[in-house]
Amino acid sequence: MVYDMILPAVPFIGGYLVTYGLYKFNIIKKSVHVNIWNMIIGLAFLISGGAGFILLILLEIGVTLPINQPLLYWHVELGVSLVLVTVFHFHAYWKSARTMFVSAKRRSQNKT
Repeated sequence: MVYDMILPAVPFIGGYLVTYGLYKFNIIKKSVHVNIWNMIIGLAFLISGGAGFILLILLEIGVTLPINQPLLYWHVELGVSLVLVTVFHFHAYWKSARTMFVSAKRRSQNKT
């Protein structure tokens, strides 16, 4: 099965640039921009995670259905989308997200 990388990437990148631009030009608040992307993360996770869970159950009980291949395809496509949205999420929350990557000692040295 061939998976697309561009197909799911274009709408997410375009959508993010649109909402980020609206935020930067003070048309929407940052909280609206972030909430939109939080909702997209949640929906993509529910769909991708749900599809993966269904596939796992079908695999464990040894059932092969005609829907297995399309379900696997969309599970992977939404997984790719989740990676993109996660990158956008780190961009929106960089100041708080950097605490995961930079030690507290280094952060306090950078403030002075």
